[in-house]
Amino acid sequence: MRKAMLLLAIVGFTNSLWGADPIIGTWKLNVAKSKIPQTETAPKETTDVYRELETGQIELSRTSTLMNGSRESSKWTWPREGGIAERKSPAPLPAGTSYIELLIDPGHWYVTILQNGKQSLLMHKVITKDGRTMQIAIKSFDAQGKAVEQLQVFEKQ
Repeated sequence: MRKAMLLLAIVGFTNSLWGADPIIGTWKLNVAKSKIPQTETAPKETTDVYRELETGQIELSRTSTLMNGSRESSKWTWPREGGIAERKSPAPLPAGTSYIELLIDPGHWYVTILQNGKQSLLMHKVITKDGRTMQIAIKSFDAQGKAVEQLQVFEKQ
């Protein structure tokens, strides 16, 4: 009986490790490896901290210093298995804007931003098998409606 209980405890512990989301932790933007259009509002440095909340949600706290020297920070939450994300700070998203996280499998997401029902941004997040690098490919549009693409490379700290 003791062996059976020990085996169940080990299996339960192992399953909880397998279920860990690889995005949880602190990530720093590697600007040298990224391909980001160089504008005044492009990030010079960014730190993302992802954590799992007791409510079954993931929280992202992002802090950036931009090329123009200004600092930005934001906080987001969304269901662990994907769904509608909420921006907690600096303020809720403007009316008519939706931010949707789609979990493909652990370490692989698509993020879509809709403005008044029309897609304005598509983000594809992939974490490498070793869990050390996250690549975020972003497709969006500038003020003139021209397509803009970028690749952000983050390294786990």
